[in-house]
Amino acid sequence: MEGQYHEHSKSALPDHQISMPEPVDYEVSPASSSWSDPMNWPVFDFRYKYREYFAEFWGTFILILFGNGVVATVTVNTSNAASSYLAISFGWGIGLTMALYVSMGISGGHLNPAVSVANAIFGKFQWRKVPGYVLAQVLGAFVAAATVYGIFKSQFDEFDGGNRQLSGEFGTGGIWCTYAKDGNGKFFSAFSEIINTAVLLFVIYAIGDDRMTPAKNHLPIAIGLLVFAIGNCTGWVTGYAINPARDFGPRIFSTILYGSEPFTAGGHYFWVPTFMPFVGAVVGIFCYQFFILPESKKRN
Repeated sequence: MEGQYHEHSKSALPDHQISMPEPVDYEVSPASSSWSDPMNWPVFDFRYKYREYFAEFWGTFILILFGNGVVATVTVNTSNAASSYLAISFGWGIGLTMALYVSMGISGGHLNPAVSVANAIFGKFQWRKVPGYVLAQVLGAFVAAATVYGIFKSQFDEFDGGNRQLSGEFGTGGIWCTYAKDGNGKFFSAFSEIINTAVLLFVIYAIGDDRMTPAKNHLPIAIGLLVFAIGNCTGWVTGYAINPARDFGPRIFSTILYGSEPFTAGGHYFWVPTFMPFVGAVVGIFCYQFFILPESKKRN
């Protein structure tokens, strides 16, 4: 759902730069037998070479662990039903903040295939890295969903008697991925996902733009608050996927529990949260770069 948006290499940025965290670089010390230094742990060269992909995997893992976890909590703990949606919005927003602290300094904290692809389209991210980022994000989401299931397995059994159901009074399908509210057609659901993802990218660009009022040193908090606002204000009708990995990875996991129903439910609704965020991300970046022009003079 969420994430940062650019490549570490400053040469890939326009003349007016949108601020971003510098990648963490390591100075390799002489070989030592001390295990207190992670550089002496096995396969350091491999871990360092693919550190950006590991950061995307673990960042997305943390995001989904918090996000799916809070939905699982309010699903099986019905005593707080009145405040459940607010709790969900907080959980996703705070989860994203923590996920960005894990990943942003290394990979840029995309955590979202729509962010990676849209930034590659606008020349702010290298296309050669897109497949690895997307794979890491989807895998991180899948593993996190499986982890949440392990944490809550006993409570799910108490809740539904061991009979897993996608929807209904004892349904648990909405824990893992998004489904439109009853009566919300695919057109308006697609429109919702496009607009919410566009707003996500539009505002992320603003709060990271040095020409504006950037949230320097506080980007994870600002972006987490943004996702909280989207969820609390305009995300209810579709569950605000705004991130194909956040929806698709756990959706694949949920087929273990419900068979093919997560992909066939709602007239194969899955394509809306899987593909519409890509459109929204491109729209959001385009609108920001086309309309928000803080320079006092035109370029020659």
